[in-house]
Amino acid sequence: MQYIKELKRLFKHPSKYPMFRITKLRYIFLHILLLSLILIIPNSIQYIQITQNLSTLVNDEVTEIPDFEIDQNKMILSQDKSIKLNHHQTVEFTKSNDFEMKDHHLIVFKPNHIEISNYSDYTEISYGSLSSLVTDQDDLIKFIETINDSKYFYLSLIVVFLLFFQFLSLSIKIGILAFAGHLLGMILRRKSRFMTWFKMMTFVITLPTLVLLLGMITVIPLLIIASWCIIILSIVMIAMYLPKGKRLAKV
Repeated sequence: MQYIKELKRLFKHPSKYPMFRITKLRYIFLHILLLSLILIIPNSIQYIQITQNLSTLVNDEVTEIPDFEIDQNKMILSQDKSIKLNHHQTVEFTKSNDFEMKDHHLIVFKPNHIEISNYSDYTEISYGSLSSLVTDQDDLIKFIETINDSKYFYLSLIVVFLLFFQFLSLSIKIGILAFAGHLLGMILRRKSRFMTWFKMMTFVITLPTLVLLLGMITVIPLLIIASWCIIILSIVMIAMYLPKGKRLAKV
């Protein structure tokens, strides 16, 4: 398969990388798509866990949700409550805006907003965005039950959105890296074209992407920094091994 041949070129000497210029665009977009799929794995797993835990909340723990009401886009809570969904994850209802979200917190309902875990960070949702759906405890229960009834549909939408956003974001990043490499190539007076750099960088960032993924999973900042160091070193090495351009004639 031609795509496999393109991947094998990564293991050759950097002086051979300009041959990526003959790579067809469909293989370029395929590789960006695969890298995007790799990068959304952590968040996708987290949303799958949220979907599974919603079922637990609806089926077993729905009566544990404390009384509350939403007034002027703020939650007025009757009492603090921690609802245990499994051996390590919980849903928290708190009266304190200073409540700090931990790794084992799946969803935290604070007075001013909701925080939903998305692996190494969290997504913040205002009560104003849910004002037409949730105003009190009964509305929240109905809302969760509605989502749970179509959980796989909503999960599919979330994954598709994550993939689209990651594909677009990664394409822009590759474009920026390609421009930087092209600029360096011109400074070094090498034969350099932006599209050739775009194709090269699409494949060259494969290893840094895997290192970045490992950094996201293990939450080790050093690995994330290492991934960018690999990218920078790769750009410099490729630029140095590009064929020399024509020298300007002396007057």
